[in-house]
Amino acid sequence: MAVNSVNAVSAATTSSQGQGQWALIWREFRKRRLALFASVVILILITASVFAPLLANASPLYYFGFNRFEYQEAARTLRATLTQVIESRAGAPTKIDSVRFLKTIALQVNIMADALPVEKATLLRSIGQQMLAAAKSPDQSNSIEELKRLQRELRSGFDAKEVALVSRTHWPVFASLNGLDIVFLCATSLFLLSPAWTWLLRRLLAARQESRSLWWLAGIQLVIPLLAGGLWWWCVPARVDRTDYKSGVFAADETAAKAPVVFDSVIWPPIVYGLDEYDLAGKSAPPAWYPAAWRPAGKEAAATAVTSRWSSQHWLGTDESGRDVFCRLIWGGRVSLSVGLVAVAIYVSIGIVVGALAGYFRGVCDLIISRLIEVMICFPTFFLILTIVAFFGPSITHIMVIIGLTGWTGIARLVRGEFLRLVDQEFVLAGRALGYSPARIIFRHVLPNAMAPVLVSATFGIAGAILTESALSFLGLGISKPTPSWGGLLADGRDALQHAPWLIHFPGFAIFLTITAYNLMGEALRDASDPRLRGSR
Repeated sequence: MAVNSVNAVSAATTSSQGQGQWALIWREFRKRRLALFASVVILILITASVFAPLLANASPLYYFGFNRFEYQEAARTLRATLTQVIESRAGAPTKIDSVRFLKTIALQVNIMADALPVEKATLLRSIGQQMLAAAKSPDQSNSIEELKRLQRELRSGFDAKEVALVSRTHWPVFASLNGLDIVFLCATSLFLLSPAWTWLLRRLLAARQESRSLWWLAGIQLVIPLLAGGLWWWCVPARVDRTDYKSGVFAADETAAKAPVVFDSVIWPPIVYGLDEYDLAGKSAPPAWYPAAWRPAGKEAAATAVTSRWSSQHWLGTDESGRDVFCRLIWGGRVSLSVGLVAVAIYVSIGIVVGALAGYFRGVCDLIISRLIEVMICFPTFFLILTIVAFFGPSITHIMVIIGLTGWTGIARLVRGEFLRLVDQEFVLAGRALGYSPARIIFRHVLPNAMAPVLVSATFGIAGAILTESALSFLGLGISKPTPSWGGLLADGRDALQHAPWLIHFPGFAIFLTITAYNLMGEALRDASDPRLRGSR
């Protein structure tokens, strides 16, 4: 029996040889199924928050038809802009070449022309070119008369009530996204699809270039989202879409031609409610599946009213203003989760640099940094945030920055301890003997071997940052309304606990689930990175 035990230990040791530290940590982490489940939960929550515009929106993802409201707004904006240009030329000639005026004219002409038949669109684009030429003309009096003539021609020949619009393909939700949304959408999509494209990339790269392939993977994950976001910001103009798309669904056949939008075909998001879409007829409506014992008296009629207004029910009910709770919960996750991730990214970056300097150079540098860490520990993060809020007002940026600037001390002490342990080992001495610079030794050789406890601490730190933001928002000192966050939703549900308890159940459960998942994953990483616990499960 003793021989079998020795053989088993020997086999385990042999199987671990040739594997890197991170491969061993991942192998041990996979053995903890509860931690894997927690990781999947966190991934689902982050993905839902990133894809919130595509999951919960009052605008369709796609439709084939025409948008008369958009055409009317473009025509009105174009006429108002021409009036401003005319007045500007008459009173202040130095402002006639305003870039903002010229861009507005070109944008509105393109929006109107896209909705018209080919002949009409060609004529309108020609008129638009004449408008731009007249606005740039140095002849003040003639350009004013020309602009007035074009304005009359625009009103008579392209009136929104008389002109016939043509159906075309529209992507309203995607058109409302900004460059930052595209960056996170691309980054999340690449991460979710990483098993496929990493496998393909590794097959394309030679085996001898395995270390270089890691840089390729990191570059693709970083460069492609940034490039896509930059191109989107450059090519897609930002604008506010105020079209009531649902009116096109409820329009009768005889009124469809006059409806703001007409659909030939349409695809809606899973949750067809906007972030601030109010339904006063369905205020405080419980979910349809809510247990009858938990339903306050008189709420069945409200649920029926909501269902009759739209084919999809409110999955998690509505709040006291008739807004969909599930929609606000998904959008609120953007704030709560981003606070944890961004704040921890800030203080992990600071802590790694400070701790690495103290642990590698030691001596006077270590002494100064250690005293600085002790001073920073004395600042209570929560009360410092309250002080900043009192002076500058509630802001998610202030919360993230304060947490990031005050939470780095723990990371710095961990990194310092790991560097003190590793700095005298053979591979560091070999690097010094070969003439490597301190920066190369620190960041390329020592730091990768010191990151395991940092990753564990960062996981617990994300949970703490989310809890801090939720507490501040619950007290009314976090993100300002109407932007939702999980803590703010809890605060809204606190006043309606007696007649609408679901308003506090769902955001409370979201906070509990997220904090628990991060803690479970942190504990599993801590155990997996401890060599003494490897093979114990």
